[in-house]
Amino acid sequence: MENSEPVQQQAAHTPKKQLGVIVKEDGHYALMDFSSKQHFPLSAADYAEGSIVEFQVVDNEVQQLGLLAAVNSAPAKIYQIVGNYKLDPFFSAEVMAEVAAILANPGIDESSLAAYEDKPFCTIDGADTLDLDQALFIDKTDSGFIIYYAIADAAYYVKPGSALFTEGLKRGASYYLPGLMIPMLPRELCIGVISLNAKVNRRAVVFELSLDQNGKHLSTQITRARIQSRAKLSFDEVQAYFDNPNQSALNNTEVAKSLIRLKKVGLLRLRLAEERKVARYHRTEINIKIGQDGLVFNLLDNVRNEVELYNEQLSLLCNMAGARFLSSAGNSDEPTQAIYKVHAQPPEEKMVLFEKTLTQLINLHHLNPATWFWDQNSSTALSDYLTSLPITGVYARITQAINRQALMTNNRSQFSERADKHYGVGADVYARFSAPMREIVGVFLHKELMEKTGDQLQAVSIVKDEALRDQVILMANRAKDLQNELTKAANKLVIDQLFAADLQCLEAERPARQGTIIGLSKDKLYILLDDPEIEIKLYIHALATLWNTPLIVDDQQVSLYKTQDKIRIASLGDSVQITVFEQNTLKDQWSFQLTVQPLITM
Repeated sequence: MENSEPVQQQAAHTPKKQLGVIVKEDGHYALMDFSSKQHFPLSAADYAEGSIVEFQVVDNEVQQLGLLAAVNSAPAKIYQIVGNYKLDPFFSAEVMAEVAAILANPGIDESSLAAYEDKPFCTIDGADTLDLDQALFIDKTDSGFIIYYAIADAAYYVKPGSALFTEGLKRGASYYLPGLMIPMLPRELCIGVISLNAKVNRRAVVFELSLDQNGKHLSTQITRARIQSRAKLSFDEVQAYFDNPNQSALNNTEVAKSLIRLKKVGLLRLRLAEERKVARYHRTEINIKIGQDGLVFNLLDNVRNEVELYNEQLSLLCNMAGARFLSSAGNSDEPTQAIYKVHAQPPEEKMVLFEKTLTQLINLHHLNPATWFWDQNSSTALSDYLTSLPITGVYARITQAINRQALMTNNRSQFSERADKHYGVGADVYARFSAPMREIVGVFLHKELMEKTGDQLQAVSIVKDEALRDQVILMANRAKDLQNELTKAANKLVIDQLFAADLQCLEAERPARQGTIIGLSKDKLYILLDDPEIEIKLYIHALATLWNTPLIVDDQQVSLYKTQDKIRIASLGDSVQITVFEQNTLKDQWSFQLTVQPLITM
């Protein structure tokens, strides 16, 4: 075994890198640390005021290590979000010392690992994804299929009590912003030795999932193994292979048969999901990219192709099978400290409100009840009803509004120590095993999994494990909330860029942007724009001021009326045009002219 101590000691004495911005105070330059807001005086600035810089402090002297983002660039605005939320892209010397030890002795050649290098695994993910948590290989059997679903063995490297685990617990997860990832684990691990990169051996926890010929799950075997992914594939590459195999470079390769089986299994599992009445909503997601010049944000269509759906089904199956395994009796005599992801079904009062909303929309827009009516007593499942609604033509905007209203009936999912149903995926019990390099809950679950299989001894006492589990649950739920906040902040940058450009035009030449009213509340009106497909909100009090008339939303939150004469102004599903006319910098809000184009003129 290679001696890692000298490397580890050197890493332990390396100053921590920091993230800061060049500021100027009283004619003198300084670096302001984004997290602590501490100012470090500079004898000279290597970069312009407002530049985002990587730096470190050695013997009270600031060393400027490199420019991360130029002044007023799109990346600089992203880093500003990072600073506002006190995220840290760098790691302490203690963490990096442990990383150095891992790199020196990664444990990939351990004889205890099952040798699965002969199985032609591959990874399928976004084209730009570097942290590869999962790899798959699907084999055919006489009675069905065996899915070999390999997940990066992060728990082997990130153990409770280590600096790596402590830092991972503090972060809770990796965070994603346009053009930037703030990793839970150092990049040397999450895109390096732990990541299931192609053409190299890696440690993995392999779920062997046996299915019958109809895709029904029969059994699960879990093995710590050594694998070698044959290829790093993107969703688009695999979709192109499915669409035109003879023109694809994947045709007749070592992974081709497994990919064909992925499609077969994916379709079978989607059919079973339909039988479980899993609702599939027309969700709107925007994919924000930083322009080549680094100055603007570009929005790309984020249409999910078939391959993503098939791949998702395998991930869901693995997480359901793992949860059932942890909640069952198992080999170990000790109880497991499992963490489940639970999602309660929509509360009755929300479903009743949704039904009333549908009835009101049918009457309001003169819709055919045979197509548009649904309630909980209907023979058609909600998932089938939503799928049946038109997504093109004159009624497509009504469908957009109904999908939004159906989505709003849902409760939020949460991590919990309690094994319970997950309504959103139609599972009796569910847990998140599939992303251990970017979710601390995954690291903890893999530890529990290995203890239950007998592959790993109980690391700490049950009491301490339960306390640790509580901390993991707390930080995992916080991480979910934080990622939502980051996504909203990034989306706001796009909205600000869009309407700032509109506002620069002469008033008569400003674009009127088409959209759909998809939601109403007592004080807000929610619009989904056609292009770009982003959601914005208008404040009803601002519209009342603009139109010089008091406004009120009905009890069902379906229509907006003039308060005095009860004349309807707008309703869910109406087409609208918005034109920006001013920005309130104090309130950080945009104001718009609104023109409503009802589906039916009343």
